Amino acid sequence: MEKYQKMIYDRIRKTMRQWNEEDRVSEKALYRFFHNIKGTAGTIGMLEVHNIAAVQLDSLEEDSFSLWNKEEWLRAIAPLLPYVDDPDQKETLLEEVGGVQEPEEDTPMLLIIDDDMDFVTYLKDLVESNGYQALVAMNGERGVELYYEMNPRMLILDYYLPDINGVEILQQIMDKAKHDFTPVVMLSGKAETEAKIRSYELGASDFISKPINHRLFFPFIKNRLEAQERIWASSMQDELTGAKNRKFLYGELEALTDKLRRGYTAVLTLILCDLDHFKKINDTYGHTAGDEALRHFVKVVTSFTRPGDTTARYGGEEFALVLPESDEANALRIIERIQQALKEDPVPGYPDIELYFSAGIRPVIKGKTSPEQLLEDADRALYAAKHQGRDRAVVYHDELKAVKDTAMLHVIIVDDDNVVREMLEQFMKHRQEVAGHPARFHRYPDGQAFIEDDWYQEGDYYFLLLDGMMPRMDGLEVLQHLRTHYSTDRVLISMLTARTEEKDIARALQLGADDYMAKPFRVREVFARMERLVERVF
Repeated sequence: MEKYQKMIYDRIRKTMRQWNEEDRVSEKALYRFFHNIKGTAGTIGMLEVHNIAAVQLDSLEEDSFSLWNKEEWLRAIAPLLPYVDDPDQKETLLEEVGGVQEPEEDTPMLLIIDDDMDFVTYLKDLVESNGYQALVAMNGERGVELYYEMNPRMLILDYYLPDINGVEILQQIMDKAKHDFTPVVMLSGKAETEAKIRSYELGASDFISKPINHRLFFPFIKNRLEAQERIWASSMQDELTGAKNRKFLYGELEALTDKLRRGYTAVLTLILCDLDHFKKINDTYGHTAGDEALRHFVKVVTSFTRPGDTTARYGGEEFALVLPESDEANALRIIERIQQALKEDPVPGYPDIELYFSAGIRPVIKGKTSPEQLLEDADRALYAAKHQGRDRAVVYHDELKAVKDTAMLHVIIVDDDNVVREMLEQFMKHRQEVAGHPARFHRYPDGQAFIEDDWYQEGDYYFLLLDGMMPRMDGLEVLQHLRTHYSTDRVLISMLTARTEEKDIARALQLGADDYMAKPFRVREVFARMERLVERVF
């Protein structure tokens, strides 16, 4: 940590020498200086320096054209001078940085849809300090999009929103919420009886008046999530499609692999199917059409299976077919029939939707195996099918043992603060993969350098940590450029900024940021959040 503290001292000295050679310094330059010092100092534990910078920042205007003479800017920077002139005594001035506990792997994710930035910031901090992960949407359209993409455990929804009111959102998402047993909590500062009645009629689980009582709120969340888990544990069917669910699939595979081991079953074949380019269906036709496409796929598949076969929803747009007493040749025949039927029989109500899928086939003839091994082998074959061009089936063979999803995850930090870049790189360089993906780390000093670089490779994944305030090209400009020119299903973006103003965070979320973290931050927390988002999306 001393290395980064020295970099802070060096930056302050360098800035002072530079300003000393100029007649006047712009207030905008002062704002940027204290903005960077505040974020970085807090991150590395220099809390006294962080607090001084925060106080000075409050008295400055980011967009001011005022010019400060030497006496004026020296007066502003004076509180930092003891930390520059006597760095050997810094141990008495700095607060020790405590260790950070690793977060639990399965941290429940909550989605908050509310246009009140003050409330959203408060609730997000409160939620995360109580062991949950929070995603935020500032309007209804983005909220619906995140709900379908991220599959949160709970939805917290404001009744009044600027673009779509809470009632309209309920109408759009309640089918999925009911199928997934997702608690939907309505919030309102007015809480009229009619609004409550309408919300409950549409399927909301609860209606809570603002301001919330935080002492009651978290026992309430825990209660609802535990009830959700009990329902999941007792259910064997996917409510949306009518297929069996993952729990049933595991139980069926355990029973059949045991029969295979004992010799009661001669052959068993597992097929994993994944609908190709399914996100484009949701983006083009809407999520209701996507749900109908999933139901139609299951209907077509089950029309070609026998009693005793199992069709299960493995997750999202991925399905599993378990075929006892069925060999590789029969599995290929079934897949061909399903492919042909999907071409001839369109999705009800959406004749323009074309459904294609890739399949990985894992046949087993006698011998010892396990559900986990079967699923892993079928998944390798499925990956090979997608890698070969999609809309095809690949049968597992031993050569595929070496095959792994080689889609690289590029972790990119774009920040003009060299201390932040250095810290994140040092943490990342010892990690060769993130959430199961091989990973590479890249860093850029500003948005313009990043945009001008040849950074995008088709087929790879990207997670950007993007600073909000940078020279040459502002972080919000970079964000807008990315969301205009690159696929959202390949690029995740988290804003990393010391800006806490409502308009800045709201603008970032409206432009399509997937998450935001305010400086100061803990580096391990940044990567823990990144891993959870990558696991859900990629």
